[in-house]
Amino acid sequence: MKNYLPDKNCLVTLRIIITFISLILLIAVRYFITAKILVILISTIIGAAAFFIMFAYLPLFIKSVRYTVTENEIIKSSGVIMRFHQSVHYSSIQYTNIITTPFSQYTGLNFIICFVYGGQIRLLFLNHKDAREILKLMEHEEV
Repeated sequence: MKNYLPDKNCLVTLRIIITFISLILLIAVRYFITAKILVILISTIIGAAAFFIMFAYLPLFIKSVRYTVTENEIIKSSGVIMRFHQSVHYSSIQYTNIITTPFSQYTGLNFIICFVYGGQIRLLFLNHKDAREILKLMEHEEV
């Protein structure tokens, strides 16, 4: 049994992405809405939501995620307000996808999606090395 945690670099990457999206939304609001009071109100809401997501929710969420790989199953535990536990036996996995981004070894944006009978389990924000290791463990157990 081995535990895997999300890569810490993903938090920085997600904060950069959220900041970029927030700036685009603020520019769009300023460009398309002419009422200054409404622009200020919407800009405040966007800024507060981005701040809450970046500095409150995401750190708690990433800290709560844990993947446990045993000899015959994968267990995912996550959740900020409510805790969720998912487990999948290797024998029920139909196929897997791995999603990596450019420079994924630095950004921590590596995802494994395991498709099982009637659903899927997503292993999010893995270290590049951990994602490859989990895939090798799953392939070894499936044979």
